[in-house]
Amino acid sequence: MIGPQLSGVDAGRANGAAAAKRDGHALPVLGLFRDEAGLRDHLAANLDLIEPGLDMLKVEYALDNSDGSGGRIDILARDGLDHVVCIEVKRSDQSSRAALNELSKYVTLLHERDRVPREMIRCVVVSTHWSELLLPLSYFAGASGVDVVALRAVAPDGLLALEPVELRSMHFLPQLCPALYVAWFDEAAVRDRYVELVSERSARLPFVRLALLMLEARNLEPGRSPFAVVECVWRISDARLSDIEQVTGKPVGASFPYAVQGWDAELDALGWIDDVLGEVSGTSGFNHATSESLSNMLGAYDVASIERIGGWPKLEFINGDDRILRAVLSRSPLGGSARQNRHSYDAMVTPAKPTSWRSAVSAFLDFIAFEPVWREDAERFLSAVPEIYDVHLHAFDKRHFFYAVHQARSHPETALSYFEIALKLDGGFDSGMVGAYRWDGTTAPADARGAIEIVYGSLRWARLSLGSAVDEKRYDAALPLHGFVPYVDFFASEDDFEERGGFRPGGPNGFVIGNPEYAGQVSELLETMGPLPTDPGA
Repeated sequence: MIGPQLSGVDAGRANGAAAAKRDGHALPVLGLFRDEAGLRDHLAANLDLIEPGLDMLKVEYALDNSDGSGGRIDILARDGLDHVVCIEVKRSDQSSRAALNELSKYVTLLHERDRVPREMIRCVVVSTHWSELLLPLSYFAGASGVDVVALRAVAPDGLLALEPVELRSMHFLPQLCPALYVAWFDEAAVRDRYVELVSERSARLPFVRLALLMLEARNLEPGRSPFAVVECVWRISDARLSDIEQVTGKPVGASFPYAVQGWDAELDALGWIDDVLGEVSGTSGFNHATSESLSNMLGAYDVASIERIGGWPKLEFINGDDRILRAVLSRSPLGGSARQNRHSYDAMVTPAKPTSWRSAVSAFLDFIAFEPVWREDAERFLSAVPEIYDVHLHAFDKRHFFYAVHQARSHPETALSYFEIALKLDGGFDSGMVGAYRWDGTTAPADARGAIEIVYGSLRWARLSLGSAVDEKRYDAALPLHGFVPYVDFFASEDDFEERGGFRPGGPNGFVIGNPEYAGQVSELLETMGPLPTDPGA
């Protein structure tokens, strides 16, 4: 057990009390010790203060390093389960800053030089100050793979005691909640009043970080509100849960069910803040949204501005408007959202930056994995990309073939699923590969209703699935049923790319032209439950 320990300090009590003052002045370390070495020696002589059962191996254990600087572990001990225990003693924030570099070095040298398995190494840090050390030591504990204990050295009533310090959880969880709220307005003044009230109410939960995307319609059309506000919220520390409950007046999680799981606190806070919507007269609607629906909205709306409310840094240099919008659209894992956009993928990375490269490439390959030939060829291509290139990864997933047929009747440019990999050098296209679908030119089912029922099971579900934000099923059986086959192609150079007219994603337009009666039947059947938009961005 590691915790507050006073046993074993009787001798230290007498020594500390007698030495607490010298020449009328308190000693600099806790009023008990002349320097850090004095604190270290006292702990070495009283290891039970740190943990009962520790056996001393060496004070100032030297670690030589043939590849660079070595070091000295303040106290090296062994516990009752044969773990090697490195004990570092620090007396100020300034000396605490060096602790992480030293611990990393010691763990590596104990493993490589002394052949101690990493799992059998433990680190204990004793410090008088923790404001500078807590966060980096918490990160070290999570990343190093060794057991780490933090202890605060205090001296109540002139007696040395060690108090446990709780390290922070460093799980690097997604930071942006995938659930979005959208409020619609017919007048700018009403929208601005709503934003003002949200800002005022948020002041009671100042640690909640919100962004309000202010959307304005490009063209006014019947049924389209000219203004919209999209609200998003970032992850809230667990330490703030009681603050949320105190302000909202109900336990976190009491509003179950939630639009997304695992974001109870964030959605409780956002819901409470957004209650001001009832105080604003003139709103034209409110609904939940996803990154996919926001992508569709941006086909008709511009982001006029982004309002930051709540727990943002006073000086914000990192999260500009473009970065926030990329995060909310969630077209790659690099934006920090908890849920990937299911319709589109977009990232610019380079193998020269391996961490972001691995993350982006892995997510990209997963995104196109519904076509095994695409994934296999793309993985092979990407594994050979030299570090000199920037790589644009882009993909689009059109899950509903029949909807694409309906759209292509009005919009010939409607695309089916595809992907692009573009290697860029000095900003220009160098080479790349693409994947898409092409029609065989002849295959077409005789009966549209029968084909829809084969793929979806029923006409009703075919229509309902088009608007579902939670349906994870794929309906790719429609593609071979209509004679569409996947292919991949490569562009060896910029000249090759330009000579071949670039890349044009395959779509159902040729099929629609060749089978106009069948395509008309598809539209008629899909619209039995109401009209469907034909915009290919939908």
